[in-house]
Amino acid sequence: MIQKYFRTLMAAAVLLTGTLAACNETSELQEVVLPVPAEETAGFPRVPVKVDTTLTLRVLYRPANGCGRFSRVDSVKSTQQTDIRIFAAYPADDQEAICADIAKLVPLTFRFSTTTPGIHRFRFWQADNTYLLDSVEVK
Repeated sequence: MIQKYFRTLMAAAVLLTGTLAACNETSELQEVVLPVPAEETAGFPRVPVKVDTTLTLRVLYRPANGCGRFSRVDSVKSTQQTDIRIFAAYPADDQEAICADIAKLVPLTFRFSTTTPGIHRFRFWQADNTYLLDSVEVK
């Protein structure tokens, strides 16, 4: 009985040691960050809004494949125009990731509020010198 318990305990110790030794190796995911074209907008009002109204606006984009995940947004704002470029991160080619060929539309939600009346234009990057345009009129 004691020998059986001792064998079981030794086998468990060997398995635990082997498992811990195998987990010491770490894999580091290397990613490539690329711009993603915007496909459509949502939540932009078609009627004027009052000053200091906070709007929740959305732009939809589709990563190049199923492995693409949101990375960052770069924006350049002038008085009444905002240029927005969305970036997605993808596994580097040498990562041997298996990705779906087609990705679903992903929403990017942001808030907009202003104290300046007028038409506020948004330009969402689609390709070199091509933008998806939308606007908010503030009275």
